[in-house]
Amino acid sequence: MSASAILKLQAAGFSTEQVTALAELIDTQAATKADLEATEHKLGARIDTVTHEFGSRIDTVTHELGSRIDTVAHELGSKIDAVAHELGSKIDTVDHRHELKSGKLEGDVLLLKWMLGFVLAFEVGIFAKLFLH
Repeated sequence: MSASAILKLQAAGFSTEQVTALAELIDTQAATKADLEATEHKLGARIDTVTHEFGSRIDTVTHELGSRIDTVAHELGSKIDAVAHELGSKIDTVDHRHELKSGKLEGDVLLLKWMLGFVLAFEVGIFAKLFLH
């Protein structure tokens, strides 16, 4: 405590013991500007450290999640390819069956055409025999 402050307190009616006790309290308990600046510096350094630590942890988690996403994407791609291959095989089988049935139907239609031709020829023959004979 400064000398002028002590004199002002004594002039205001404080006893020497009170002023001394107050001066000791201020000297031992009150924070000075230097104390506050040192604390500010320590806190700033701690904040920088914590910020760096969290930044590193965030980078690590980001990398791990990116790796997991890549793994899942690869697995899903493989599964999709397998399903596509399986469906392609089934479609090919159905196409083959369809072609076989289609070929059989074409043969049946050709047979029906010939049969219809013979029936028409016989009818013309019968018609001619009935009316021309």
